[in-house]
Amino acid sequence: MSDVDRKDKIEEAQRSYSLRDLFIGFCLGFGAVIGTVAVSTTTLPENINKTPAVVVENSPPSNDVGRFAPENRRQLMESSLLPQPKDFLMVAYKYETDKVLGAACTANLTGCKDGEMAAENPKCKGYGHYYHTIYNKWLEKYSSDDAEPFQFLEIGFYNGKGFDAFQEFLPRAEMHSIEIACIEQGPRSEGKWPWENFPSKNARYQEYLDNNKLHCGSGTDYDFLKGIWDTKMKRPGAPPLKVVVEDASHLSDHMAKSLFFWFPRIEAGGILVVEDIQPTTDANKFRTDVLSQIMKDLHYCGSPDFKDKMCFPTLQPLLQSIHCEMHICIFERNMEPAIEPNKEDSMMPPHALNAEDCIFHSH
Repeated sequence: MSDVDRKDKIEEAQRSYSLRDLFIGFCLGFGAVIGTVAVSTTTLPENINKTPAVVVENSPPSNDVGRFAPENRRQLMESSLLPQPKDFLMVAYKYETDKVLGAACTANLTGCKDGEMAAENPKCKGYGHYYHTIYNKWLEKYSSDDAEPFQFLEIGFYNGKGFDAFQEFLPRAEMHSIEIACIEQGPRSEGKWPWENFPSKNARYQEYLDNNKLHCGSGTDYDFLKGIWDTKMKRPGAPPLKVVVEDASHLSDHMAKSLFFWFPRIEAGGILVVEDIQPTTDANKFRTDVLSQIMKDLHYCGSPDFKDKMCFPTLQPLLQSIHCEMHICIFERNMEPAIEPNKEDSMMPPHALNAEDCIFHSH
């Protein structure tokens, strides 16, 4: 094949397929011919004469929504002519976390069932989320092998699939996760799991415990959180806390408590993520009341010409932006240094879940 023909073939592949189309199509078990991997024309691999098409014989999709055939994932990874760029969608599929399962089910993966949220919007199903786009955008700068070291905190370990995915996607992060269900004595995650079954939920459970990555306790208990922060995270020489992900009980007051405790402690330019902000009885108040008040604070100026007040004075001076996609929001820290609030200022204020006074009666 001549150089001209080779270049034409590569350009045709680039026009016809995207890496994401290839990956999603593969993981969903569609067809035999999946697509063509785009190849750079600047650094041609030795085997460029081979047609860069990937042909995969797939078995029927599993009825288990959370399962993706390991042999298909392996075949996909080995099929590329060039190293694949890191993509949260790819990593999340590998660990079978529901953070991206909505994208799979939207493409009609067998076994996806309509959930309680099924409504006019076809994406409002109870089977999974579409978080890959927002995580690719906001965590990209932390995902490279040469990123500056930083701390990552997840609230809500559950079965550890999300934690596993974040750990691979963020190779320079010092990882931490909080989970109430692994307390041997005391609360048992409000009946979510019996203690005896919890370790089997993740093969690396004991490793995470032994390495001080998994911390057993309530994500809403100030004394427990302060203890973990002071003894396990805020150590001399420890990397800065840059990313906090709230993915625990999906209760509005628990989400709000995480926001008020952790947002001031995140270093300048970091982010706090709240997942599962969907129209459910448990989560509604965060979406309708907490989010509306902090959105008001984002635009607060304190002008004497307009009778107004801050809703959340402990958060407003530290807030740079709010970015939301479906059922997930990013709260971005401005460049003010992290602070260490006292107990009162670390707690959720009484009006957090009742926006009426601050939103409607302040002007």
